[in-house]
Amino acid sequence: MPKTGDTPDLATPSPPAHGARPGGLAAMRRRLEVQELRLKAVLDSLSQGLSLYDSEARLVLCNQQFLDIYRLPPECGTPGTTFRQILEARIAGNTHVGDDAEDYVADRLGVATARRALGAIHRLNSGQMISVTHQPMADGGWVSTHKDVTELHNLQAELTHLAYHDPLTGLPNRTLFYRRIGAAFDELARHPGLAVLCLDLDGFKPINDTIGHAAGDVLLRQFAARLAACLGPDDTVARMGGDEFAVLHRGTSETACALASRIGEATHAPFELDGRVVSVAVGIGIAVAGRDGAETDALLHSADLALYAAKRDGRGGIRSFDPELDRAETDRRRIEVELKHAIAMQQFELHFQPILDLGTEAFAGFEALLRWRHPERGMVPPGDFIPVAEATGMILPLGEWVIREALAEAARWPADLRVAVNVSSVQLVRGNLPTILTQALAHSGIAPGRVEIEITESVFLANSDESLETLRRLRALGVRVALDDFGTGYSALGYLLAFPFDKIKIDGTFVRALSSAESARTIVSAVADIGARLGMQTTAEGIEDAEQLRAVHAMGYSEAQGYLIARPMPREAVRRLLTAAFDRMPEAPHERVAG
Repeated sequence: MPKTGDTPDLATPSPPAHGARPGGLAAMRRRLEVQELRLKAVLDSLSQGLSLYDSEARLVLCNQQFLDIYRLPPECGTPGTTFRQILEARIAGNTHVGDDAEDYVADRLGVATARRALGAIHRLNSGQMISVTHQPMADGGWVSTHKDVTELHNLQAELTHLAYHDPLTGLPNRTLFYRRIGAAFDELARHPGLAVLCLDLDGFKPINDTIGHAAGDVLLRQFAARLAACLGPDDTVARMGGDEFAVLHRGTSETACALASRIGEATHAPFELDGRVVSVAVGIGIAVAGRDGAETDALLHSADLALYAAKRDGRGGIRSFDPELDRAETDRRRIEVELKHAIAMQQFELHFQPILDLGTEAFAGFEALLRWRHPERGMVPPGDFIPVAEATGMILPLGEWVIREALAEAARWPADLRVAVNVSSVQLVRGNLPTILTQALAHSGIAPGRVEIEITESVFLANSDESLETLRRLRALGVRVALDDFGTGYSALGYLLAFPFDKIKIDGTFVRALSSAESARTIVSAVADIGARLGMQTTAEGIEDAEQLRAVHAMGYSEAQGYLIARPMPREAVRRLLTAAFDRMPEAPHERVAG
């Protein structure tokens, strides 16, 4: 409270009217004191700093958070302190922006007198990131808010880095590699010479299966280090997934072949894995820009075909692209034709993978997964036909069938179990999903809240407005919406702001990197915290061992999913599982489904 003689503020009472009793004046003062204390309590309880100035740029009031953010001394919070004095105190405490103090003061004073609403994020000299809003008042003053977003900014930077880099090896990932190839094509006129090498390790799978995944991870890191040491200053190496790598080489066909030979030689030396010595070889396929492909996808396609040919030639083979190798396109066309026939002949079936509730240790529900049982080739991997289905639009009738079948099957389960259905960006934009889902709900009789629609971050990369509108309509039906493979997109945190998801499913690559990359542990833990703060459930995918399960449980994840818990199973197996669990309940009422 200001003392007599201090600069008057809004809480200073007017002189008593003629005839007012002294006791009434004292009561008024007490009421004003209580109001001031309440106002201070409210201001200090805000999560952000607040400051209010009058028309003469003098402080009317501020809260403690404002002083703390800028490390200002208590006297700077006294009403009547000028804006210039506060700026000078910030300069003294190094919580200002820029090297020139006078320029900084002039700029801030100019903003204050500009009479325009503004908002920006400032990086202070202290390293803090502060989100500031400036709102002019009708009386000539202004009010500003200040929030320290340093931690959020750093987390966004970490997520962005992890979105573009492989957490195990630290190398660029597929997304970043594609971008760099695109940039290299754009620069071909000024910097001619561009080749791509696709690589994978011969002998990696037996080592991974016999010695263990941890040893396999060590091998991948050692190989990545040797690979990087072979490159020139303008080359880029990326881990594309598993034991597959790729190199962007700025050079000719001859220099690319020489690089492939160096990589092969560097791989010949044995690798030491926790006391064991193992040997692997590397298969390499080479494609040269222009001759073997005029754009990114074509060039990578050619290099992939060359790699397959190199692997057919034997262990540690190196092949350059040959047009005769381009039979893969014929295979793709064959899949397209067979896919149409498969839809007509109903060759598809659903498998279901359980989702474990980490709080109750019971199944929370199942994720529906599409399977193609080919009459001659058996089960066709989803990776072989889903891209073709999406590119041709056949994903639309397939996706509708999946929704209807999944909901009808879930209607047979206990009412506390949910069913999750994956939806592609094609379905979200072109699939009339709200109508299809409304009809499936009505036909099955299942409660909307038991249905989860899973989307990936790719839906935001194109047609985002249409996708968001469809998601809102789905939410209006009462179904839940989950963001799958979280962390692999361009701006993961931004997607959480774009739509209020019910669940975040962190990508399994982060979970599998928990034991090998400290940054992965940081990110996985941070995503659990983000979900808790936003009121969203969190699911950890790709759980393959007990250590990973314990880790995500300790971090606060709501659910877990992966081969450790259960592999995807046909609907008949799900029915047997649930029937067995139900039959056991009278004898053991406390037994849990997953126990």
